[in-house]
Amino acid sequence: MLLCYVVDFWKRIHDARHNREDSGSVPSATEPTPKPKPVNWAALLKPANGTSGSSASRGGSAANGSKANGHSDTFYDDYNAGKQPAFQSLEDALEGWQLIFSAPPVQPRGLVNTGNMCFMNVVLQALLYCAPFYNLLWSVKTGVAFSFKATTPLLEALIQYVHEFKLDRTLLSHMLTALDEPFVPENVYEALRKKNVFQTLRGQQEDAQEFMSYLVDGINEEISTILCAHRLSASLASGAGVSPGASDGSSWLEVGQHNKAMHIRDSGAADTKTPITQIFGGSLQSMLDVPCATSGGSAFGPKGKAPPSSNREAFQWLALDVSSDNVETIEDAFDEFIAPETIDGYMNALGEKVTATKQILLERVPPVLVLHLKRFVYTTSEGVQKVHKFIEYPATLTLSSKWFAKTADAARHRNSKYKLSGVIYHHGSQASGGHYTCDVLRSANEWLRFDDVDIDCLNSVDDALAEKKDRTAYILFYTICR
Repeated sequence: MLLCYVVDFWKRIHDARHNREDSGSVPSATEPTPKPKPVNWAALLKPANGTSGSSASRGGSAANGSKANGHSDTFYDDYNAGKQPAFQSLEDALEGWQLIFSAPPVQPRGLVNTGNMCFMNVVLQALLYCAPFYNLLWSVKTGVAFSFKATTPLLEALIQYVHEFKLDRTLLSHMLTALDEPFVPENVYEALRKKNVFQTLRGQQEDAQEFMSYLVDGINEEISTILCAHRLSASLASGAGVSPGASDGSSWLEVGQHNKAMHIRDSGAADTKTPITQIFGGSLQSMLDVPCATSGGSAFGPKGKAPPSSNREAFQWLALDVSSDNVETIEDAFDEFIAPETIDGYMNALGEKVTATKQILLERVPPVLVLHLKRFVYTTSEGVQKVHKFIEYPATLTLSSKWFAKTADAARHRNSKYKLSGVIYHHGSQASGGHYTCDVLRSANEWLRFDDVDIDCLNSVDDALAEKKDRTAYILFYTICR
């Protein structure tokens, strides 16, 4: 592996941390003074020297490399040329937001670990290089004239976070100048503290997946609140008087393949459609098949069955159990995920105890599919233990049709193909300690490895796919092939 970037001072911190195997104790670096909070997002666009937002002031240029993935990057080139979009309200920007998959030309930068903060650093790095998510923040940052308010602290903190990174398409291995020094994403920490996400954000080992859940769900909640109020106001102004909320939990009878009927119930979990749900959101179909009678006499005939019932549930990532001996690959984990579960002693509508069958299937999958490998399992004899075995995951993942429900909505998503775009690893043997690092796809053929302040170039995606002795894959990011 080619070491592309090392800052001596931070490297000494890195070495000292890794000499404490699985201790969960990390020496604290001198914490930089947080920058003053800007009065509005537009102020972020004004460089310190007062010049226009040119490529020189932001460290990037269209001449620094080819356009990522062959897509047009006018989204960023207009900014580099000093062309700013017409400002609009936050509500209008969120309503009119569109998915953009071209990779952001972001120059890498390390994040300082001020004490057991690696679990946050890897999530922030992975989200930075998640193109649709970054592009959402960028579009709000450059196109919204909106003062900072207490209603969107996480969204504001993430916008300030991405502002810390220069735009530069140059491959890391080809850069002739030093990268910006690592920094502390203090604005994100502060926003989370205000929301009481964790009792403490210093010196306490936390879980990367749990943190990502709080962060993404928190931003989605902020956006959802804004959009609900905006849609309600627009509805009342038009005289329609229709609530902007999502599903009311209604149910209906749907006829699927082979004219088989099924009772469908929408749990309403998806709530308001937001940019976050459009990036990470999918839906599952939880099916329950219950016999109506153990003997003759029911309305459906001897040992008849009522139409199976199905509950539609939203998700923003899938948690896959990898503890079974049968699971050696991601495909095995999906087979385990959709395997039918037998429920003995289930009480049916006639008051009889019967054997019911429950099965969870995919119905709709998102543009960015996040897979959480459940490596920490609880046993009554040993408590929480880590599953250390290597789980093989592919560079290109095809979602088998057998993993999907037999509905018209699901038919549009069967056999979807995804490209690996990020991996978060857990180091160590204990669930309560250890360390986190991540590999991310920065551009079409450039993979980087982030370990707090240290940044390495990988030779290829094979380095991200290979089994590693000191770490195991914990969270996988897959982006849909277009």
